Amino acid sequence: MDLKKSIRMAAAMNDTTQTEIAEKSGFSSAQMSLLLSRGSCTTSTLSRIAAALDMKVSELIKLGE
Repeated sequence: MDLKKSIRMAAAMNDTTQTEIAEKSGFSSAQMSLLLSRGSCTTSTLSRIAAALDMKVSELIKLGE
């Protein structure tokens, strides 16, 4: 899974920004940038991001394949 691709596609589909996703997930913009630059995260973090997007984790993962 390409985390950066997943989040960018989800943001576009939801007409939102990565900053807004970060805020809804409980992260700062800096933390989200770090996650995206790393390209990986924990299952817990992925769950928080998916929940902020009102998506299932599996749907978010699929976007990055």
